[in-house]
Amino acid sequence: MQKLNLVLFACTIFGAGYLLGSTDSLTTSQVDAAGPNQQRLAGEALLSYKRSRLEMDKLSSILSAEEKHRLATDGENFFALSVGGIDAMRELEEGRGVDPETFAALYAGRALSEISEHVETGDDGRIRYKGNIVRLYSRERLKEMFRLRDELLNRSGTIGD
Repeated sequence: MQKLNLVLFACTIFGAGYLLGSTDSLTTSQVDAAGPNQQRLAGEALLSYKRSRLEMDKLSSILSAEEKHRLATDGENFFALSVGGIDAMRELEEGRGVDPETFAALYAGRALSEISEHVETGDDGRIRYKGNIVRLYSRERLKEMFRLRDELLNRSGTIGD
């Protein structure tokens, strides 16, 4: 009798699992690790973003006129602006590393047309510019860039100044 109960119990569990599995009642909806635009900016945050973009565009123009800022990718490089400008074109030519935003933009396929004709992806998935692997700045160079950013923040003062 005990064996019969055990067999019936096993069959019941197996049958319930089969029914639940075949009706998709236990499936979850698709989950993205980082969904696209999880929350859009609205209201005052969007207005503040617009104002900051206008100011960053002004800064970009000033630094470009002073020949301290040259982009290698499409769109603005906020990291470069935050450190007082970066000549990304020269850095690519020298092959000693690029800033994080240029690095990411190149991997995202956002190179300027004159750059993109020299960019290729190797079998290993690495981006190459004129045959040289595009690398991120060295740790020392990154530390120097963040030091420059801190210095600019200190020199520029606070908004209320």
